[in-house]
Amino acid sequence: MSSSNNAECALRQYFAAYDGTPKEFEEVESLFDAAFHKKFALVRKAGGRKYVDPVRGNNVDEGKVLDRDAVKELHASYLNKGTTITLIHYRRIGLDCYDCEFRIQNADEDETYRVVYTIEEGKIERSQEVYNDIQVIRAKCSSALHTFNVFNKYPTNM
Repeated sequence: MSSSNNAECALRQYFAAYDGTPKEFEEVESLFDAAFHKKFALVRKAGGRKYVDPVRGNNVDEGKVLDRDAVKELHASYLNKGTTITLIHYRRIGLDCYDCEFRIQNADEDETYRVVYTIEEGKIERSQEVYNDIQVIRAKCSSALHTFNVFNKYPTNM
């Protein structure tokens, strides 16, 4: 099985844990670790949604980059609320690049999110929020450049 298929399977299993039953994050942390790379970061786009960080109690602005720990905290708050996540689509759009759309539902919100994932070592290494097809194309180009830079940092015997 290819690394991209592994990433998709791991993401589907992680999303399935959001079944509307309130949970503690520790119950699904191994699923999170299987889906998301240790260097994972979420890039929130300008023009995006603002939300209150439940741990820090402050607004997280659009365009901010959230590291893996901040995303864990955000996901923990969704789990505590008994959130349901429904995968709408997961499409390959580049070498290690996927367009993913999903719906998050709980008592406080009912939102659809669209992100472009970059896969590295069989896990989601970067996620970029997008809101239209032009932003998907930009994120795809950014992902390709990122993948090229990852490959380029290792010398070859050519």
